[in-house]
Amino acid sequence: MPSLQLIFQIIAGLGPYFSVAILLAVFLGLFLPWGVMHPQKWLYFYIFSIAFFAFGGTDPDGSGSLFKQGTWGILYILCFISIYRPRKEKYLPVIHFPMELLILYGFIFISIGWSDYKLSSFKRYILLIGLLLIAVLSTKISISEKSFVKILTRPLAIFMLGGAVIAAALPTLAFDSDGALRAYTSHKNTWGQFMLLCSIIFFNKFLSRDNRKLYLPLLVISLAMLYMSKSATSLLAFIFSSLCVILLQSLSSKNMTGKLLVLALVLASAVSTLVYSILHGHLPFNDLIELVFKATDKSTTLTGRTFLWKLMGAEIERHPWFGTGFGGFWVGLEGAAGALVKRLDWGPPTQAHSGYIDAVNEIGFIGMAIIMVVLMSHIYRCCILYKISPRDNFPLHISIVISTLIVNYAESSLIQGTNISWIILTCSIIEVFNRVHAKKFNHIK
Repeated sequence: MPSLQLIFQIIAGLGPYFSVAILLAVFLGLFLPWGVMHPQKWLYFYIFSIAFFAFGGTDPDGSGSLFKQGTWGILYILCFISIYRPRKEKYLPVIHFPMELLILYGFIFISIGWSDYKLSSFKRYILLIGLLLIAVLSTKISISEKSFVKILTRPLAIFMLGGAVIAAALPTLAFDSDGALRAYTSHKNTWGQFMLLCSIIFFNKFLSRDNRKLYLPLLVISLAMLYMSKSATSLLAFIFSSLCVILLQSLSSKNMTGKLLVLALVLASAVSTLVYSILHGHLPFNDLIELVFKATDKSTTLTGRTFLWKLMGAEIERHPWFGTGFGGFWVGLEGAAGALVKRLDWGPPTQAHSGYIDAVNEIGFIGMAIIMVVLMSHIYRCCILYKISPRDNFPLHISIVISTLIVNYAESSLIQGTNISWIILTCSIIEVFNRVHAKKFNHIK
């Protein structure tokens, strides 16, 4: 029989791994019975809690720390149990996936075969698989609750107001050295993208005329903090996606006033563009973009991104069609990424700061083409959804995909398993697919 002292020595030798394992076991034991019964009350609170903090996300192998792996792993386990446990409630019996999304996942898995860092690539792929569990559970809850907006509103409001409190109470912590608001996140762009999501949600609630006395102040707060984050890309994404929603709703309205207003705006924009071009000798688009840069204190080089993109372009030329393999490039200061980082006078970056460039670099133009098919198919289904479901579903889902397309011009979220933007978009893709094909699957009223 081993002595008690020997047992303690073995436990001490295991170090933080044993402590983390014990904490996770206790957490699961206490939370599991309640959690699987009420997934709608904790799912997005949990996601936002662990997505906003790095937890070793910049490890050289790109897979994150033990704590990060443990927290996301628990989430996937909870989602799996919540999905498949027997229940009396009328949740959806089966969730279906768009074929193009499955093809994308299949191609990403195959691309691991030519990655130079197969273990890191496989770990990242597991995160994408876990994301499907999140999306399935989210879709079940959302359709049961009648709206995706409904299950997002409360957690978004609480996390946003928490950021506002920190900004007011601890400005030295909440603002970076350039005066940009990052609240409790690691970077201003992370907070900017979160404020973009908050603004989209509260704007859609305001448009639906649902308790405007509540959602107008929330919208104003989210827009103010979006501006203070100095995230020009997120600000442009909100403006453009909101204008698209307003125009689409006005054009499809039975009220002639809305259609006349859209026509007047289009004519005014065309005349203004023509007059500006005659007076200045060029179109106003570059000047408008520069105006946004000035308003958010940005440089026209997008804070050094343009040089990084040139370096990434040279890297893509080495493997244009199939890429380096999913998750096989940004692995710290090793390999091709390390050589590229040494040529920069800032950073080191852990992404190309463009979702499209990162996707092409890792899974090639073939993989990027599949991603675009997924996104275009989703937009098409959003348009179908507008005709067959309550009107508050369409504005939200179309805003999500439009804003994602814009944000990925200067930030990377495409096929990133723990990125808030990609998580929300994947949930949107699967929910819209199941709503549109409700009669075919015969499980959504």
